[in-house]
Amino acid sequence: MTSITDKSGNTVAFLYQNMILDTSQQEVIGLLLGNCVFGKQPAPVGKFFNATFRKKNGKIIAKLGEDVALKKLPKDAHLSLQAWQLLTKVNDHVCIWIDEKKSWTKQSFMDFLSVEKEMVEED
Repeated sequence: MTSITDKSGNTVAFLYQNMILDTSQQEVIGLLLGNCVFGKQPAPVGKFFNATFRKKNGKIIAKLGEDVALKKLPKDAHLSLQAWQLLTKVNDHVCIWIDEKKSWTKQSFMDFLSVEKEMVEED
């Protein structure tokens, strides 16, 4: 399991077997398929490259942190079911080209994944 960190270096989620888990490691909040990042939307919300999660506008939303030793093993069957439920909602799996920017977005990683429809953000 690998931590996902925000601009301040705080752990905001975990990456485990292509599933993005909340900090309690009990809920799947997103998926990483190839280099496409999926949340609640039926289409990619961003991309992952160079160990960095990016929004469609190219701004940094989070970075991959350190590998974390598991205190307890996540319930794989439960998590797999949640991941499958997210995956079945995907109806657009085409990732767009994203220009890499050095700046961070103001939006939190959790908001980024949990928004039901795409937000227009100008930051």
